[in-house]
Amino acid sequence: DPTGETLFTELVPISQAVQNIPGRTSLTQKQIIFEATLPALGFNTYYFEKKPDQEKNEKSSVKITHNEECTLKNQHLRVDFDDQGNLHQIVNLDKNTGVQFKSQGFYWYQAFAGNNSRPEFQPSGPYIFRPLTPNAQPVSTTRSITCIKAESVQTAIVTFNNWASQEISLYNGGEHVEVEWTVGPIPINDNIGKEIILRYDTDIQSQSKYYTDANGREVLERKRDYRPTWNYTAVETVSGNYYPINSRIWIKDQDQQFTVLTDRTQGGTSVVDGSVELMIHRRHLQDDGLGVGEPLNETAYGEGLVVRGKHILFIQPPAASALYHRVASQSLYMHPLATFATIPQTYDNYAAAYRQTWSALTDTLPLNVHLLTFEQLAPQIYRIRVEHYFELNEDETYSHPVTFDLQSLFKSIGQISEFTELTLAANLPLTDLKRLTWLSSEQESSHMFVPEQKAATNTTIRLIPMQIRTFNVLVQ
Repeated sequence: DPTGETLFTELVPISQAVQNIPGRTSLTQKQIIFEATLPALGFNTYYFEKKPDQEKNEKSSVKITHNEECTLKNQHLRVDFDDQGNLHQIVNLDKNTGVQFKSQGFYWYQAFAGNNSRPEFQPSGPYIFRPLTPNAQPVSTTRSITCIKAESVQTAIVTFNNWASQEISLYNGGEHVEVEWTVGPIPINDNIGKEIILRYDTDIQSQSKYYTDANGREVLERKRDYRPTWNYTAVETVSGNYYPINSRIWIKDQDQQFTVLTDRTQGGTSVVDGSVELMIHRRHLQDDGLGVGEPLNETAYGEGLVVRGKHILFIQPPAASALYHRVASQSLYMHPLATFATIPQTYDNYAAAYRQTWSALTDTLPLNVHLLTFEQLAPQIYRIRVEHYFELNEDETYSHPVTFDLQSLFKSIGQISEFTELTLAANLPLTDLKRLTWLSSEQESSHMFVPEQKAATNTTIRLIPMQIRTFNVLVQ
């Protein structure tokens, strides 16, 4: 590691589904697992060296079983599977709560195959999700399970067929369950377009309600077959209840909340109480007539695309959930960038020649504050954008205004001598912003936002929940 200490590492098998991905040139069958630390807005360097003659006879701590009951367990969670690969429950050991799963896995909707002659004959396509029936079918009636237990991570690899599998993992000390899915190439030799979903059917009494983020930050309550401003008649009961899931979706009852974080935008819904589904892949044979001029039938290496992604699962009481999904969503979306290089030097020579660790921050940001932008505009001018990423009233501790000092954070770049607050787009000083004032039916003026007047010597910033503030900073 950057300090010269030897790391504890383990070699864990790579799933067969990954090894079989079309276009994969590596012959590697194992992956190295280790715990890495990372300074904020910085980097750490880890050095690996292959020593084939060193401790060849050391017994591996990795245990592997096939098609047997499997329990993944760490300090905080327990995940139970039967010998058929069915997920039965996730238990939160800290909160003494858990969720039972009626079923969990991959399903598919048959795409409607219209001819575009009339609106009611519009097929499912690049822009349109229109299943033929509201009933999703399982991609397979059987599945197999491989249980891998190492000290750093425990994983259940559940294989549904030769084009759909998932790796459900629990890391040492982790407070969430990771689901890494691999789907494709979707078969179309039956001339049927397919919409592939990953569905979680739980015992939560969600009362037709589910919650989705609107922009990766704020969350809205959704109600199945309902619109708050008009009388809604559900005609297409699946697609009519789909919403874009940019970062998270959850269902809850009085006792527990089941939250799913996504690593990319996906369509999602809750078609029945206790269920969460997310669309992860699609392949069609017809165009929907909305401009692309071709069906959604992307290929590579002569086959349909293979897609991989992650879902992060949390089981928490509703009052405690925001703390977990807010922080984890930032970590998932702002995942560290891993870069690799082959070097000719020994570790000692490399460490003597290069910096091993660095951080632009000299202090720690409050947990509920995220540094959105840190951009150098000129040798002494920086743009800094910060956000309070908790919503009001969602957490007892972190859904409150927070104050911090920019100077204490950025001592490494110099002494801040002047800074100016800008609009969100950073194209106008905030003090010059003049918005249109609307009049309500009572002829009262709408609320006028008065920007804070900040002295050039005061580098203390205050943020309220969901607020984003942008500054240009001059340093000496």
